[in-house]
Amino acid sequence: MIRRPPRSTPKPSSAASDVYKRQVKLGSSLAALIIFAFPWVDIKCTGISVATQSGFQVVSGGATPSKGMEAMGSDSSIKKAQSADESLGFAPLVALALIVVIGSVIFGFISVFQGSERSDRLSSVLAAVALLLLLIQLMVGFPAKKAMIEAVAKENSEVQAGEDEPGAEMDQLGAEMAESMAAAMAANIRVKAVTGFYLELLALGIPTFLLVSSLMDKHRKGAQGVAPKA
Repeated sequence: MIRRPPRSTPKPSSAASDVYKRQVKLGSSLAALIIFAFPWVDIKCTGISVATQSGFQVVSGGATPSKGMEAMGSDSSIKKAQSADESLGFAPLVALALIVVIGSVIFGFISVFQGSERSDRLSSVLAAVALLLLLIQLMVGFPAKKAMIEAVAKENSEVQAGEDEPGAEMDQLGAEMAESMAAAMAANIRVKAVTGFYLELLALGIPTFLLVSSLMDKHRKGAQGVAPKA
Protein backbone atom coordinates (compact mmCIF):
# COMPACT_ATOMS: atom_id res chain seq x y z
CA MET A 1 0.00 0.00 0.00
CA ILE A 2 1.37 3.38 -1.06
CA ARG A 3 1.18 5.90 1.72
CA ARG A 4 0.55 9.49 0.67
CA PRO A 5 2.52 12.18 2.37
CA PRO A 6 0.48 14.25 4.80
CA ARG A 7 -0.97 17.47 3.42
CA SER A 8 0.71 20.62 4.54
CA THR A 9 -1.70 22.69 6.56
CA PRO A 10 -1.17 26.29 7.55
CA LYS A 11 -0.18 26.92 11.11
CA PRO A 12 -3.05 28.05 13.35
CA SER A 13 -1.14 31.20 14.27
CA SER A 14 -0.64 32.04 10.58
CA ALA A 15 -4.31 31.48 9.76
CA ALA A 16 -5.40 33.64 12.69
CA SER A 17 -3.00 36.35 11.55
CA ASP A 18 -4.47 36.30 8.05
CA VAL A 19 -8.01 36.65 9.43
CA TYR A 20 -6.91 39.54 11.65
CA LYS A 21 -5.24 41.33 8.74
CA ARG A 22 -8.36 40.96 6.60
CA GLN A 23 -10.46 42.45 9.37
CA VAL A 24 -8.04 45.34 9.72
CA LYS A 25 -8.16 45.98 5.97
CA LEU A 26 -11.95 45.91 5.97
CA GLY A 27 -12.09 48.26 8.94
CA SER A 28 -9.69 50.66 7.23
CA SER A 29 -11.68 50.63 3.98
CA LEU A 30 -14.92 51.26 5.88
CA ALA A 31 -13.27 54.12 7.76
CA ALA A 32 -12.05 55.57 4.46
CA LEU A 33 -15.61 55.53 3.12
CA ILE A 34 -17.02 57.16 6.27
CA ILE A 35 -14.32 59.86 6.28
CA PHE A 36 -15.67 61.08 2.92
CA ALA A 37 -18.35 62.76 5.04
CA PHE A 38 -15.74 64.65 7.10
CA PRO A 39 -14.40 68.13 6.16
CA TRP A 40 -11.54 67.71 3.70
CA VAL A 41 -10.97 71.22 2.39
CA ASP A 42 -10.94 74.64 4.02
CA ILE A 43 -11.58 77.64 1.77
CA LYS A 44 -10.10 80.87 3.09
CA CYS A 45 -10.25 84.45 1.90
CA THR A 46 -7.85 87.01 3.39
CA GLY A 47 -7.04 84.47 6.10
CA ILE A 48 -10.68 83.96 7.13
CA SER A 49 -12.30 80.57 6.66
CA VAL A 50 -15.41 81.12 4.55
CA ALA A 51 -16.42 77.54 3.71
CA THR A 52 -15.45 73.90 4.03
CA GLN A 53 -15.93 70.91 1.75
CA SER A 54 -16.32 67.29 2.75
CA GLY A 55 -15.10 64.51 0.49
CA PHE A 56 -18.58 64.12 -0.96
CA GLN A 57 -18.83 67.88 -1.52
CA VAL A 58 -15.48 67.95 -3.30
CA VAL A 59 -17.05 65.52 -5.78
CA SER A 60 -20.39 67.34 -6.11
CA GLY A 61 -19.05 70.90 -5.95
CA GLY A 62 -21.01 71.82 -2.82
CA ALA A 63 -19.73 73.58 0.29
CA THR A 64 -20.72 74.34 3.87
CA PRO A 65 -20.44 78.04 4.84
CA SER A 66 -18.40 78.70 7.96
CA LYS A 67 -18.71 81.38 10.64
CA GLY A 68 -16.26 83.54 8.72
CA MET A 69 -18.74 83.71 5.85
CA GLU A 70 -21.48 84.96 8.16
CA ALA A 71 -19.19 87.69 9.46
CA MET A 72 -18.78 89.14 5.97
CA GLY A 73 -21.03 91.94 4.80
CA SER A 74 -23.97 91.12 2.59
CA ASP A 75 -22.34 93.07 -0.25
CA SER A 76 -19.15 91.01 -0.11
CA SER A 77 -18.25 89.58 -3.52
CA ILE A 78 -16.92 86.38 -2.02
CA LYS A 79 -20.14 85.88 -0.05
CA LYS A 80 -22.33 86.51 -3.07
CA ALA A 81 -20.26 84.09 -5.12
CA GLN A 82 -20.53 81.38 -2.48
CA SER A 83 -24.21 81.97 -1.75
CA ALA A 84 -25.08 81.61 -5.42
CA ASP A 85 -26.22 78.14 -6.39
CA GLU A 86 -23.10 77.52 -8.42
CA SER A 87 -20.93 74.43 -8.23
CA LEU A 88 -17.42 74.81 -6.88
CA GLY A 89 -16.16 72.41 -9.51
CA PHE A 90 -16.12 68.69 -10.09
CA ALA A 91 -13.14 66.61 -8.95
CA PRO A 92 -13.00 63.52 -11.20
CA LEU A 93 -10.04 62.01 -9.35
CA VAL A 94 -11.88 62.18 -6.02
CA ALA A 95 -15.04 60.80 -7.63
CA LEU A 96 -13.08 57.88 -9.03
CA ALA A 97 -11.41 57.37 -5.65
CA LEU A 98 -14.85 57.19 -4.01
CA ILE A 99 -15.97 54.48 -6.43
CA VAL A 100 -12.75 52.56 -5.86
CA VAL A 101 -13.13 52.79 -2.07
CA ILE A 102 -16.67 51.40 -2.32
CA GLY A 103 -15.25 48.51 -4.36
CA SER A 104 -12.57 47.97 -1.73
CA VAL A 105 -15.24 47.74 0.99
CA ILE A 106 -17.30 45.22 -1.01
CA PHE A 107 -14.33 42.95 -1.68
CA GLY A 108 -13.25 43.38 1.93
CA PHE A 109 -16.57 41.99 3.15
CA ILE A 110 -16.27 39.05 0.74
CA SER A 111 -12.74 38.40 1.95
CA VAL A 112 -13.69 38.39 5.64
CA PHE A 113 -16.88 36.37 5.43
CA GLN A 114 -15.87 33.93 2.68
CA GLY A 115 -12.13 33.73 3.30
CA SER A 116 -11.35 34.56 -0.33
CA GLU A 117 -7.70 35.48 -0.81
CA ARG A 118 -8.42 36.88 -4.26
CA SER A 119 -11.02 39.27 -2.83
CA ASP A 120 -8.57 40.20 -0.09
CA ARG A 121 -5.94 41.09 -2.66
CA LEU A 122 -8.42 43.04 -4.78
CA SER A 123 -9.60 44.99 -1.74
CA SER A 124 -6.03 45.99 -0.90
CA VAL A 125 -5.17 46.89 -4.50
CA LEU A 126 -8.27 49.10 -4.79
CA ALA A 127 -7.34 50.88 -1.56
CA ALA A 128 -3.86 51.53 -2.96
CA VAL A 129 -5.37 52.89 -6.20
CA ALA A 130 -7.65 55.24 -4.23
CA LEU A 131 -4.67 56.44 -2.20
CA LEU A 132 -2.75 57.21 -5.38
CA LEU A 133 -5.70 59.10 -6.89
CA LEU A 134 -6.09 61.29 -3.82
CA LEU A 135 -2.37 62.02 -3.68
CA ILE A 136 -2.50 63.15 -7.30
CA GLN A 137 -5.51 65.36 -6.51
CA LEU A 138 -3.59 66.90 -3.62
CA MET A 139 -0.67 67.69 -5.91
CA VAL A 140 -2.76 69.24 -8.71
CA GLY A 141 -5.01 71.10 -6.27
CA PHE A 142 -8.73 71.13 -5.60
CA PRO A 143 -11.15 72.68 -8.11
CA ALA A 144 -12.81 74.95 -5.52
CA LYS A 145 -10.14 77.65 -5.84
CA LYS A 146 -10.58 78.07 -9.59
CA ALA A 147 -14.36 78.07 -9.22
CA MET A 148 -14.26 80.70 -6.47
CA ILE A 149 -11.94 82.94 -8.47
CA GLU A 150 -14.18 82.70 -11.53
CA ALA A 151 -17.29 83.39 -9.44
CA VAL A 152 -15.71 86.44 -7.81
CA ALA A 153 -14.48 87.75 -11.17
CA LYS A 154 -17.97 87.34 -12.62
CA GLU A 155 -19.55 89.11 -9.66
CA ASN A 156 -17.08 92.00 -9.87
CA SER A 157 -17.57 92.40 -13.61
CA GLU A 158 -21.36 92.48 -13.19
CA VAL A 159 -21.14 95.08 -10.44
CA GLN A 160 -18.70 97.16 -12.45
CA ALA A 161 -20.89 96.95 -15.55
CA GLY A 162 -23.85 98.24 -13.54
CA GLU A 163 -21.89 101.18 -12.19
CA ASP A 164 -20.20 102.25 -15.44
CA GLU A 165 -21.76 104.83 -17.66
CA PRO A 166 -22.10 104.09 -21.39
CA GLY A 167 -18.96 104.68 -23.33
CA ALA A 168 -16.05 102.72 -24.72
CA GLU A 169 -13.48 104.30 -22.41
CA MET A 170 -15.59 103.66 -19.32
CA ASP A 171 -16.28 100.08 -20.42
CA GLN A 172 -12.57 99.43 -20.88
CA LEU A 173 -11.74 101.07 -17.56
CA GLY A 174 -14.42 99.03 -15.82
CA ALA A 175 -13.09 95.82 -17.34
CA GLU A 176 -9.58 96.64 -16.19
CA MET A 177 -10.80 97.43 -12.68
CA ALA A 178 -12.76 94.17 -12.57
CA GLU A 179 -9.67 92.24 -13.65
CA SER A 180 -7.55 93.97 -11.01
CA MET A 181 -10.09 93.24 -8.29
CA ALA A 182 -10.34 89.62 -9.40
CA ALA A 183 -6.56 89.25 -9.37
CA ALA A 184 -6.36 90.77 -5.89
CA MET A 185 -9.11 88.48 -4.65
CA ALA A 186 -7.48 85.45 -6.26
CA ALA A 187 -4.27 86.19 -4.39
CA ASN A 188 -6.22 86.10 -1.12
CA ILE A 189 -8.14 82.87 -1.77
CA ARG A 190 -6.60 79.76 -0.26
CA VAL A 191 -7.94 76.23 -0.63
CA LYS A 192 -6.17 73.91 1.76
CA ALA A 193 -6.58 70.25 2.72
CA VAL A 194 -7.38 69.77 6.41
CA THR A 195 -7.20 66.93 8.94
CA GLY A 196 -10.08 64.94 7.45
CA PHE A 197 -8.27 64.56 4.14
CA TYR A 198 -5.11 63.32 5.80
CA LEU A 199 -7.13 60.87 7.90
CA GLU A 200 -8.46 59.53 4.61
CA LEU A 201 -4.94 59.03 3.34
CA LEU A 202 -4.04 57.26 6.59
CA ALA A 203 -7.05 54.94 6.38
CA LEU A 204 -6.16 53.99 2.79
CA GLY A 205 -2.50 53.70 3.68
CA ILE A 206 -3.06 50.85 6.15
CA PRO A 207 -4.30 48.24 3.61
CA THR A 208 -1.75 49.55 1.12
CA PHE A 209 1.05 48.97 3.63
CA LEU A 210 -0.22 45.47 4.42
CA LEU A 211 -0.39 44.67 0.71
CA VAL A 212 3.18 45.82 0.10
CA SER A 213 4.35 43.96 3.19
CA SER A 214 2.66 40.76 1.98
CA LEU A 215 4.20 41.04 -1.49
CA MET A 216 7.65 41.62 -0.03
CA ASP A 217 7.22 38.63 2.29
CA LYS A 218 6.24 36.38 -0.61
CA HIS A 219 9.16 37.62 -2.67
CA ARG A 220 11.56 36.99 0.19
CA LYS A 221 10.23 33.46 0.71
CA GLY A 222 10.49 32.76 -2.99
CA ALA A 223 14.09 33.97 -3.02
CA GLN A 224 14.86 31.63 -0.15
CA GLY A 225 13.36 28.67 -1.99
CA VAL A 226 10.24 28.51 0.16
CA ALA A 227 7.03 28.35 -1.80
CA PRO A 228 4.72 31.22 -0.83
CA LYS A 229 1.21 30.50 0.37
CA ALA A 230 -1.41 30.35 -2.36
